[in-house]
Amino acid sequence: MHLDGRRYSPAVTERIVVVGGSATSFTMGSKMLSLLMDLKVSAKTINETTAKVGNELKQVRDEQADNYGARPLTTPATQAEPPISLACVEIDGGRMQTRTPGEGAGVHNPHWRENKNAGFFRMMGDDYADDPCCDLPLCFTDRKQMQDLLAGLDFDEETSPEDHEKPDLSWRPKSIFRTCISSLCASERFGELMAAEADRRGFYSAGRRSFLGDGLPYNWAIQHKHFPSFTPILDFIHPIERLHETSRVLFSDGEQAWRSCTKWMALCWSGDTNEVIGQLEAEQAAVGLPDGNTPDGDVRHVLAETLTYLRNNVLRMDYPTYRQAGLPTTSCLIESQVKEMNKRVKGTEKFWNDGREGEAILQVKASLISDDDRLSTHIRNRPGSPFARPSRKARETA
Repeated sequence: MHLDGRRYSPAVTERIVVVGGSATSFTMGSKMLSLLMDLKVSAKTINETTAKVGNELKQVRDEQADNYGARPLTTPATQAEPPISLACVEIDGGRMQTRTPGEGAGVHNPHWRENKNAGFFRMMGDDYADDPCCDLPLCFTDRKQMQDLLAGLDFDEETSPEDHEKPDLSWRPKSIFRTCISSLCASERFGELMAAEADRRGFYSAGRRSFLGDGLPYNWAIQHKHFPSFTPILDFIHPIERLHETSRVLFSDGEQAWRSCTKWMALCWSGDTNEVIGQLEAEQAAVGLPDGNTPDGDVRHVLAETLTYLRNNVLRMDYPTYRQAGLPTTSCLIESQVKEMNKRVKGTEKFWNDGREGEAILQVKASLISDDDRLSTHIRNRPGSPFARPSRKARETA
């Protein structure tokens, strides 16, 4: 009968996995189950159950990606029902500490790993005959609001302007349904996982399609290979950070640096990135080019890096066109998703076994913050469960 002697029902198993993927630690998860449900489950059992289910989710995910990659090239894209008006794919990286497994008790060879994250957002919003927000929103010029975003930005609380009227951002599309994936795998494999998830959601059949990320080259390699029909968009926040850093090293006076930064931001917002590049090229000509001995913080080095960044991404910075088409211009949704993932997996005191266990917790957490019911469905239908009736296909295979 292919039973494996599991002692917990699907309902209890799901609760164990939920606290394993949500609590700050497995020990805290054990206390939560005891206090809230009068369910006595040890931290070790929560750890083992969470890892087991997480690896099962990984196997299902990998099989879906492999099947999608092996499909005939003439296979039509999955059609979404109901049809999707706007499909948005966003990608960003997080960080988690890992250790070498199988080395006994304690932490052996601790090291940081990047966990890649992707969000798939079904969105709703209008397109417009003209740019619905041609002027740079005041939130980007308010030092108080930008202080948390831009390192080293100072403002005087006493002389700062009073709270201005909030800008009208009703033109921005809104997310109505999200699914997430996360993995420690290489970028090439992660692109395959993203493509399979996008097709499963019917994103390739959407009327409007967008792909957002920061300036990392592998993001755009994934977009070029797996999402060529999606409009590539550089998250507007990332060039802001670059321009702020550049203005600080160019001008010693804080006021002059901020004025220059806001001027460049406004030009990028209006689609005049080439004008910004021209102005920075003039500054580079004045101070000179960096050489092999130039330190990283030197003005010549910072200018050269910013210019390279803008030149590489200028074709993904046509923000007026994106706003007119009703597409998002910032990847705030994936930034929020990364923070949700980090709440469970990131911490100076947290070390995950590099490999299966680290990958498993990412699958569980991604399933918990997704809007679908993949975790519940999987637990109810796990192969070998004495609580699940096998399908006819499974019985015939057995």
